[in-house]
Amino acid sequence: MALLAACGYVGPPMPPTLDIPVTITDFRAWESGDNIEVEFTLPDKTTENLPLTEVRSIEIRIEGKVDALPVSKPGPFIGRIPAREWIGKTVSLSVRATGPKGKPSDWSNVWSLAVIQPLSPPSKPTPVNVEQGVQLAWTGTGPRYRIFRAEADGQPQQLADSDGPRFVDETTSYGTRYRYLVQAIAGDNQWSVVSEAAEITPADTFAPAVPEGLYAVPTPQTIELAWTRNTETDFRGYNIFRSVDNGPFEKIAPLIEFPTYSDSKVETGKKYRYTVSSVDKTGNESARSAPVEATQ
Repeated sequence: MALLAACGYVGPPMPPTLDIPVTITDFRAWESGDNIEVEFTLPDKTTENLPLTEVRSIEIRIEGKVDALPVSKPGPFIGRIPAREWIGKTVSLSVRATGPKGKPSDWSNVWSLAVIQPLSPPSKPTPVNVEQGVQLAWTGTGPRYRIFRAEADGQPQQLADSDGPRFVDETTSYGTRYRYLVQAIAGDNQWSVVSEAAEITPADTFAPAVPEGLYAVPTPQTIELAWTRNTETDFRGYNIFRSVDNGPFEKIAPLIEFPTYSDSKVETGKKYRYTVSSVDKTGNESARSAPVEATQ
């Protein structure tokens, strides 16, 4: 009895685990260039809710034909297979994983894909610094296009779609380096390989608008000027130019803030002409306004 009391109780033997991977439920597929690409999450659990650290194989089934995909650890997975055999057909695809003891999971959710003639990649886009932002142009056979943009050394992100081989990115900032890539698209799941990347750093080289509405009114001691205010967000000031008795124009007031000016350095009997330009914070200067004339 003492001997029996000293021994721990041993329960009934447990059956061996099957190590069958949980069924994949987020399978999807698309056509990219010459390939069909697939994406899904390889489960990290077995059907017995035990950890799954590896699988023996991954299989993809297309219209009853089964091929092998590269073996991967549990987690996100992206793979590809040649599309040429399925061009012109709408195919059904699914995947499954086989656990370390050789027992496969059930087949995943089924994904339907219309496989078309591969789309040719567009040419490398040409970026141009324009007043609205960055203008892009490229060549390609479409039928539509998707534009991607990366800031500095970041990863490209989808920016916009375009019906033609041109696009203006109006969301740029001066001094920031951008990289642009373009992809031809035919539908939600058919697209080309992306183009080569083109790089540009936009700069403010654009002058503000020419001042408008300038007029001059002589008074006994001065000639008073006024014009319509500029509305640019980066506006800095106005330059005032004057000509005396048809002589050359000379700058008489640099970078004044308000759209008015009082010229007190005038003499009776002389004819004065005035013109105004606008300047932004970068130093870009507009053309000069149409001259106006006043006689003191």
